[in-house]
Amino acid sequence: MKGIIAPRQQFCQKTEQQAVMRHIQDQDLPLLDVLGLVAPGSSKSTRRQWLAHDQVTVDGRNVRDAKALVRAGQEVCVGDKQPLLPEKVRIIYEDRHIVAIDKPTGLLSVASDRVLLRNVHAILKRHYRPNRIYVVHRLDQDTSGVMVFALTEEACLGLKTVFKTHSLDRRYIALVEGEFEQKEGSWESYLWEDQALRVHSSDDPKSGKRAVTHYRVTGSRQNVTRLEVTLETGRKNQIRVQSSTAGHPVVGDTKYGASSDPLKRLGLHAEYLSFAHPITGKQMAFTSPLPKRFDRVVAQAKTEK
Repeated sequence: MKGIIAPRQQFCQKTEQQAVMRHIQDQDLPLLDVLGLVAPGSSKSTRRQWLAHDQVTVDGRNVRDAKALVRAGQEVCVGDKQPLLPEKVRIIYEDRHIVAIDKPTGLLSVASDRVLLRNVHAILKRHYRPNRIYVVHRLDQDTSGVMVFALTEEACLGLKTVFKTHSLDRRYIALVEGEFEQKEGSWESYLWEDQALRVHSSDDPKSGKRAVTHYRVTGSRQNVTRLEVTLETGRKNQIRVQSSTAGHPVVGDTKYGASSDPLKRLGLHAEYLSFAHPITGKQMAFTSPLPKRFDRVVAQAKTEK
């Protein structure tokens, strides 16, 4: 087996347009075999296409590995092929109030003085025209992964409260330089931004805003370490600055001291976002598959459960 899919407390998501096949597995089997139980008439070629197009989730998490082991009791879902917008922006979920998307690296979240149209916000405004699209959080231009936008003013106010009070779970995968003696830990400091828009870290509470980042080592190879990172706060460039201050800059992040670029992009991916729906109160959980290049540099530790 290539890997084991860890159980997570998530559920299959579906848009109002997307039909979803659901299946609760009753014994441990490879995912490709489980898909044969979900859709008995399907061919192996068809099932592999579902995996390649990110149509398969296990306990709410997108999985592409046909050999990944599905445990008894886990929920497997197969949905329609997810809509792909310009610039490879992929819609993960949408309803009347919110839309969750998968942002590619290199794309701004919102417009800047020099870039007005090539950004996620502008793309969604064109897609949902004439409806308004409300920005509630951002990802750095070179960070990929899950983002959520509001489609109504009521949802916008609710989501802004969620982010302001940190009533959500966010998980990133980061590839950083160097090796770690401790397998897990936390970084806490105070961040401030200079006039050149560069963020700095300090131990002085009076110098900036408190930032707390938790990390766990999940693999390493040739002086590059793979981290699973969760945020207790959500400051600008938080992971990039604090990891660099700790002596482990994110690979490809020359702004904050990286000396290597094995991915030819920033080694940071927003893998998971979960929060209570601002209107219905239902717990929502969205995932973005890790770009394949990350695993080519540092695969997830085989011993991880």
